[in-house]
Amino acid sequence: MSLNAQERVEEHKAAVLLGLSTAELRRFSRVSGLGHLEEGDRGQQVVFTYEELRRLCLLAAQSSK
Repeated sequence: MSLNAQERVEEHKAAVLLGLSTAELRRFSRVSGLGHLEEGDRGQQVVFTYEELRRLCLLAAQSSK
């Protein structure tokens, strides 16, 4: 899946926006099946669409209750 830069959020930015560590974000991604791996300058990283990021936000909020 190839997304342009305006349609995707890289894992570091996603983690900051959600207030999670990168490891926590990857765990939520793995459990939920959201996000996908892309090869970048720094190797493989998980990339999210804005809709996936919204859904991850809901999951993270539910798990903190």
